[in-house]
Amino acid sequence: HSCVDNLHLEVETSRNMKNLCQIFALFSFLAKHEMLSLGLEMPRNSISRREVFVKGAGVTTAAVATAFLPQQNAFANNNFIDESSEVTSSPERNALLQKIVSKASDDEVELAIKNLERLDPSKGNAASVDELGGRWELIYSVNAEAFSPLLNLPEPIRPRSLQLIGEDAASVVGDGRIAQVLNFPIIPLTFLLSSGAVPLADPDLSNKDTSNLEIFPPFRFEIQLGSARVQVVEAGSDAEFRALNARDEDAQKAGRNIYKQRYLDMTGKKGDLRISEVTSGDPVIVGEVFVHRRL
Repeated sequence: HSCVDNLHLEVETSRNMKNLCQIFALFSFLAKHEMLSLGLEMPRNSISRREVFVKGAGVTTAAVATAFLPQQNAFANNNFIDESSEVTSSPERNALLQKIVSKASDDEVELAIKNLERLDPSKGNAASVDELGGRWELIYSVNAEAFSPLLNLPEPIRPRSLQLIGEDAASVVGDGRIAQVLNFPIIPLTFLLSSGAVPLADPDLSNKDTSNLEIFPPFRFEIQLGSARVQVVEAGSDAEFRALNARDEDAQKAGRNIYKQRYLDMTGKKGDLRISEVTSGDPVIVGEVFVHRRL
């Protein structure tokens, strides 16, 4: 019995080691792929021993996984519709949700957005109201590849994209900041990109539009694995951050990113929708549209 037990132990140990290696390889690919999408290299002194599998097992995993990345312009989360919502929906709102769920064309979704935008409950003040704060899940995005290639990963390993604003962001990244969060489903891995964010100060006092958020440095990119969290990058200016993203000189000289809040449900309840668009700043992401749903 002792020999059989030892054999079973060896087999189980081997299986566990194999699973551990696969997890490490996946972490390696995900971290390296996102860093490359930012135009960054892993700093040697920031992740220490994790470099071993970033440069080792992850190379093979990256080569295999990249081959299976679907090429698409829009990201759509088809699972959100099954979750309970506490918000009463208008026909225009329902139409937009149905277009997203059915993976309609970007043109069809944009038309549905415009129809809903006319009913904006915030009346053009979304950037300055308390209801903007909260935990928001991305359910649709035009040009997702520019925002994060990881959103085009196969669904079983695709990260959940969240945005934290207001008090929800303050508890994670500090006051006056906004956080973009990618949570991975297989391992307790989180990528976190944060920046400053304030309503855009309009010098023209006759313009009552307070729908724009201005994004400003410092920009910080952090990785959390389990309870361990490490800051990988901090950029003190837009130009520096864009240079790290391999942007050209014109892009580096462009103004700060402005996110126009085109629509905001004002109930403060689970299921609220928020629609935003990058209207100026980094030319690579200008024109990108996001639809978020409150958690």
